[in-house]
Amino acid sequence: MSRTILLTAFQFILIAIFQIFVLSNLNILSFCNPMIYVWFIILLPTSTPKWIVVLLSFIMGYTIDVFSGQSGINALSLTFIGVIRGGFISLFFADKDTQSNLRPSIKDMGFTNFLIFVSIIVVIHHTIYFMVEAFSFSEFFFILLRIVLSSIASIFLILFFDFLFFKTKR
Repeated sequence: MSRTILLTAFQFILIAIFQIFVLSNLNILSFCNPMIYVWFIILLPTSTPKWIVVLLSFIMGYTIDVFSGQSGINALSLTFIGVIRGGFISLFFADKDTQSNLRPSIKDMGFTNFLIFVSIIVVIHHTIYFMVEAFSFSEFFFILLRIVLSSIASIFLILFFDFLFFKTKR
């Protein structure tokens, strides 16, 4: 149990640092803002109690907000993901798997299921983030373009890092 807590804390720190110091400064043509801090919530073990997932979601989002100079958009959107994550976990894992200490990854879910799971979570997160950021429908197609391009970039980075850090079964 303490190994899981240490690993989760280490992942929190690494992902937050990478998001804050690398990705927050990366804005490709004003359309694409990769956000991989969502990966931290995706990575939490399936047996993590919902209240801990929601709390960690808020803390990660708030951390990104504080260091990015934003006013709570990350905390709001990531906390929402923490609330709905459990429903998607139960869709993609059997009941017996949710009681174990599995971490959603390509290794444990397979590429296709992991891609679908990550895509759903990232698109929902980015939709909430960019809609709240704009707080208007006047530039709907611009917002939609940002959601699509940022989601693609974020999903690609999450898949890349998952391949890099979690070796798949051969």
